[in-house]
Amino acid sequence: MGNSLEIHLLSPKTVIMISKLVYQNKKNNVFDLDELNTAIKKIGIRTELNLDVSFIYEVIQLNEDKFNNNTISVENVILPELKEVEVDYYKTMSEAVNYYYKIDVKTFSKKRGIVHNFFRYDGDDYIEVDSYHPYDKEYNDSEILDSGINDIS
Repeated sequence: MGNSLEIHLLSPKTVIMISKLVYQNKKNNVFDLDELNTAIKKIGIRTELNLDVSFIYEVIQLNEDKFNNNTISVENVILPELKEVEVDYYKTMSEAVNYYYKIDVKTFSKKRGIVHNFFRYDGDDYIEVDSYHPYDKEYNDSEILDSGINDIS
């Protein structure tokens, strides 16, 4: 693998060249890593990226009028500042989990009677498993039902 490159550390002139190429090749106002890599290779930079697509996206957003009328220059380019934001993210999951219990049971029943009492919901011999703590659990399957961002601050 090649050296890694953080785009926001490049010279403004190089950033403008890359941004112009990405801007010219954008599809439905969507910018992705493939377009960015293509632009960088066209300029002659042979390296791998540290996923700075958001930097180029912000350069284009902040200077879109200058890209449209072809007046972008090193003197008037607005470069975004690196900042830290808090993202309030949620994920709704459906999970299939096996819980394992070891329970001491006093009973007159044989094995078959104990099995019956685990699944019978009436009578004195009913074993209430939920009142015990599991000693282990195993995740069998999970599915993301929904996810999204609540807020960014």
